[in-house]
Amino acid sequence: MKTKTYNVCRLVLCIVAAAALGLSLGSCGSGPAPNPAKVPVNTAALLERIRVLLGRGSYEEALALFDNIDPRDAEKDEIKLLKASAYISAGKGGEARLIAEGMLQGDPNHVPAVLILAAVEEAAGKVREEKALLERALKIDPANVTALISMGNFQVRNSSTRLAADYYDRALAEDPANGEALVGRAWVYRNNREPKKAEELLNKAVVLYPNWARPIHERGRLYKAAGFSKEALTDLDKAKALDPGNYFIACDRGNALIDLGRKPEALEEYERAIAINSGYFLAYVYSAGIKDDLGDYNGAERDYEKLVQLNPDYYFAFEGLGMHMMRRGDWLAAKDAFIEAYRRAEQDESAYGLLAAMNWMRGGRTQEPKVFLEEVLRKAQRDSLEYWMLRLYHDLVGDADMAQRIDRERNPVLKARMLYYLANFYDIRGNKRLADRYFLLMQEMNIKSIPEWRLNEWAVKDRGLALNQ
Repeated sequence: MKTKTYNVCRLVLCIVAAAALGLSLGSCGSGPAPNPAKVPVNTAALLERIRVLLGRGSYEEALALFDNIDPRDAEKDEIKLLKASAYISAGKGGEARLIAEGMLQGDPNHVPAVLILAAVEEAAGKVREEKALLERALKIDPANVTALISMGNFQVRNSSTRLAADYYDRALAEDPANGEALVGRAWVYRNNREPKKAEELLNKAVVLYPNWARPIHERGRLYKAAGFSKEALTDLDKAKALDPGNYFIACDRGNALIDLGRKPEALEEYERAIAINSGYFLAYVYSAGIKDDLGDYNGAERDYEKLVQLNPDYYFAFEGLGMHMMRRGDWLAAKDAFIEAYRRAEQDESAYGLLAAMNWMRGGRTQEPKVFLEEVLRKAQRDSLEYWMLRLYHDLVGDADMAQRIDRERNPVLKARMLYYLANFYDIRGNKRLADRYFLLMQEMNIKSIPEWRLNEWAVKDRGLALNQ
């Protein structure tokens, strides 16, 4: 995933910059790495070019440049560390490990090499091994700012914000102007609902590092969460100008534009994010929703198809895909999509079971859903309105009783949803008059926050019924 690669790459570039300049590791994390100064000019130029390529994500191109470095310079620790970082970013953790382990053979207490190994384990998703290596680095040098920040980041990823705060505070005690520590601690403050403290640290980071996009980006996210969308967009505009290839800046800018009611511009940002990284799922979630709202149904369906490929556990994508298959009358394909949504949902979602059965029947196979419906009924809450609707679709009798139950229901959302399923039951059974009646009753309830509303809206339009505004 791109965020993980970015964080690992940034950590290693920080280590390399400190080593190349003869600095303590406590000076890392404060923004873009400075140019190396203690190597020949030609090597310095190559290192700068490599750093730029790594920042752009051109990892293989960066790795190829190492062959041009003077062999005497190539043996220096800082260049070995940089090469290891390039390997990690390119997804070649094995090669990075060999470099770090070779350095540790000469010096078992070489903290930058230990941190390289921790970065390798992070990239591989090996949480226990990463933690052990970070603890090893801190045992060697308890005041090492890069190790403290890395451990803080580790605790954030593992939802231990209290421990993360402690590590960031320790890093700031060693280096109060450290950019990575300021941003990390601000994130914890924001997560703990202390926005003023978060803003203070981000303001400091923005002043100290005006050409670094991350603190400006994080402040924009803070403002958006607090409801200050205009201020958020101002910061996100600046962050975009500083780091136009950042996927998450594009997504967050799109979100701010949505809050301001500027959906077409927001869609442009999500499409820009997709152009940056077409293999990550988040931007498709947003772009599919906007395309739905703007009436680009074919575009929305394509985005849902991409979503289910990239992140099949995101079951809402199967919901969206199934809805658009229904819109096109592809009933059996819609049935399959809703079954996937039902099976992947984190909790009981009887509605997906109903939608699957409904499409199954519309596909001309009225009896086939019975076994599936028995499975759904076993998980449904007994005597709930959903339970009785599932029974109706299973037994194919009891519609008058179901109509009375719906009429007595006081929850307007649940009532509207069940009106939609009763309308479809009558339509499948050939009673157009009653089907039309219940489609219109559902529409009159004007509850637009549920997926059944959009499906009902399409049905009313397709049937040529009078639209009530």
